[in-house]
This record gives sequence, structure tokens and C-alpha cells, in this order.
Amino acid sequence: MSFEGFTGGAPPTSVEIDCYTDTYRVSGSVATRFTRVGDIVNQAPASHLAVEQATISEYGAPTATISAPQVLVSVDEILFIVVRGTTATSNPEMRIPKRGVKAQLALPPFRLTGTIHISLGSRPLDGLLNASDRFLPMTDVEIGCAIHEELNRTVDAIAVQRRRAQLLLVADDERPDELLADVLDESTAQAWFRRRDRDAPPESPEG
Repeated sequence: MSFEGFTGGAPPTSVEIDCYTDTYRVSGSVATRFTRVGDIVNQAPASHLAVEQATISEYGAPTATISAPQVLVSVDEILFIVVRGTTATSNPEMRIPKRGVKAQLALPPFRLTGTIHISLGSRPLDGLLNASDRFLPMTDVEIGCAIHEELNRTVDAIAVQRRRAQLLLVADDERPDELLADVLDESTAQAWFRRRDRDAPPESPEG
């Protein structure tokens, strides 16, 4: 259980989110003491997430939206959530050292392409499959939906429910005990992570 984004005894604050299931998008606010997108759902106190001042849209009928003072969304049915706006960052001294790995997850009808962050020394698939948290943070994410292209968007961070992913792909990684920055210079590594095409990563300076 992670408490890096926990604000202690402070009262809950309102955070604007977009919550996606396989059929609906629910936009509104949730009251939470956590600042990180993953903790908002991983530390949810009940089986349903209470979204206030909600707007509900169905992918098959995007113009037929419904507004409600509150809607309860089953946490089991959430594919991923997006926090709108910037949340506070946790104390760097409390963070477990991690490295970024390019990944793509298929959660029909969505395809998510971005960066997952795994513990140093872990292989990408081990870090992806063996994480203790139910929802996995993913950054620099491209959200794609072939059936409903109007849902395509790019976001800074999401929390995705790993067990709902039907397919998981990660970038090839032959040196699990090294940071990518040890193999590539930092600017090249960052450019690779943020690249939107499917070209192979550049060769390391060592050849």
C-alpha cells in the first residue's frame, strides 16, 4: 500500500477526473485525501467511486449526455481514470527509484500507449504484472479508440486497471539492471520515450 501521495489528517479536496469504463465516460469531481492519480483509485474506501456533479456520456451515443449531482461508478468496471489539471507531487525523498519503460495496453475499446515506471533491477513484464497495486500509473499517454475516434486524446498521466488489459506489450529491454540513461544520453532517451511513431529506438553511442 502506497502513502506517498497521502495528505495526512487534512480534509479531502475535490479533484476533477474523467473515468472510463468499456461503455461510459463519467466526468466530474471526487473528494480525496490523495494527490496522485493511482492512489485515488487504489485507496478507494468502497466498491464504488462517488463522482460529484457528474456528466455521463455513452460511447455509442456521444451527444446524449446525462448530468447528475452524483453517480457511483463500480471500481471493478473502471478501465482507467484521468485527472484533469495538475495534482501536487509527492516528496522526492519518499519515492522508490524507478525507471520508465515504453508500453502499450489494450483495454477494449481503448488502446493506451505511454510509459510505465518500474523498480530498478526489475524486468518490464515483471514490474508490470507483479506490482501490488490494482491500478497502474502510466505517463505521457496516448489514448486511442478505433471505434470512436472522438475519444482519442493525449494526457500527462492516467491510472489503468491492469487486470482489465487483454494485451500488454512492453519495449524490448536486454539490460534490466541498468537505467536507460546509462545506455543512452538523457536527451536521446527522453526523445525515445516521447516519440509517437513506431520506429525502433536509436542505437546507443556504444554501438
